[in-house]
Amino acid sequence: MLKYNYHTHTYRCNHATGTDEDYVIEALSIGMQGLGFSDHIMLPDFSEPTIRGEYSCFQNYLDSIDDLKKSYDDRIKIYKGLEAEGFAYYFPYYKELISTGTVDYLILGNHSMMNNKKKIIAHFGQPTASSIHAYKDTAIAAMKTMCFSCFAHPDYFMSSLPVFDRDVMKVSAELIEASIIYDIPLEINIGGIRNGKKQIGDKYRYIYPNSEFFLLAKKMGAKFILGLDAHGPSQINDEQANCTAVRFVHDLGLQLIQSLDFKKGS
Repeated sequence: MLKYNYHTHTYRCNHATGTDEDYVIEALSIGMQGLGFSDHIMLPDFSEPTIRGEYSCFQNYLDSIDDLKKSYDDRIKIYKGLEAEGFAYYFPYYKELISTGTVDYLILGNHSMMNNKKKIIAHFGQPTASSIHAYKDTAIAAMKTMCFSCFAHPDYFMSSLPVFDRDVMKVSAELIEASIIYDIPLEINIGGIRNGKKQIGDKYRYIYPNSEFFLLAKKMGAKFILGLDAHGPSQINDEQANCTAVRFVHDLGLQLIQSLDFKKGS
């Protein structure tokens, strides 16, 4: 089904399992042509133990993927990436990672908000009327840097919102418009599908992907790509979740791209 996946985590983030090579072997077993590792970014002088690895393990991450690139060069393309938040404090660091070729790409996973003192001041997985605007503003600022090749679970801010009301629609439209302006595909996150539907308000739906968000994005002309958000090797070849994701795409009439063009920063 998937020829490429750019959303793959490793054990270093402390909430994923398996060796790096296990993911590659699993990808080969289903005939994938490319696998991108995008573990939660390890940040200098910042610690968030349950979310991301310490910066001290960053070089090991890079070396491990480089070794796999060499070992499997004739069988599958392996890419070295990171999933990063819209932390403005670290935008110069993001640009350095991209411009120097330290990593091949970044994907935007906007989970939280950081102030200029490197303190997390909001978590977007538990949205409020005000935090959805902060989510929008930080995500758009990140997209403007042209460092991000994909917007992972762009509807993350809607995860527990019971109604797709006028305000949510406006925020969604602004996010989608920015993704179009900066040519950043929106990810249909299979991890959310893998976790199953939940009762949210009077609806039984996925936390993400949200069909109302993606129907609006389709109408506006956005680009879409599937992302596994794999936190264990077996999630590469989770046939039930992967097939359900294909049905989600088919039912909404979304046109997918298969591979990413890597952004190099503005």
